[in-house]
Amino acid sequence: MIYSFIIGIKNNRNFMREYHVPSKYSLFDFKRFIVSELDFDDSQQSLFFLLDRDERKIKSYSLFDMGHGAMDMVTLEELNSNGMEKLLYTFDLFNDRSLDIEFQGETDELPRVSYPVVAQSKGDAPGQFSEKVDDNINGHIHVNKDENLDEDDDDDYDKDKDDDDLFDYNELIENYL
Repeated sequence: MIYSFIIGIKNNRNFMREYHVPSKYSLFDFKRFIVSELDFDDSQQSLFFLLDRDERKIKSYSLFDMGHGAMDMVTLEELNSNGMEKLLYTFDLFNDRSLDIEFQGETDELPRVSYPVVAQSKGDAPGQFSEKVDDNINGHIHVNKDENLDEDDDDDYDKDKDDDDLFDYNELIENYL
């Protein structure tokens, strides 16, 4: 069985993808396809969220089981059997940047087609680590007003930094829920 998904970014009419993906794909398989197709760095942490009808996050899936299953243990078919309508794929945890994923339904599996496929594509993929706001509507890219664009800025790693100041991945996950 093949599932159809529309991928977009909130308030951005310039970017859209339609993916046709095997229902047996795990969220991890789906993540790898998205990352590859959008030319993102696959080594970065990311999350899927299952959303309710009001777009509230009700379950989260990461590379590690945080209570609802790990990405590689949950299939699209399982999510669909539980009423999946929308997912959120957060690809930039630090800047809270995500892709909206809407389940469109089942589609016919075509002979001699190797799935997953990009059925439709509009616009350039968003930059994975762009400091520019890409939630534009009119095709313009806006730079954050408080953003320091000085390229001579020296952000060297501070070797004397306390371990208490280091990033806590679990705390970040908890803040998303």
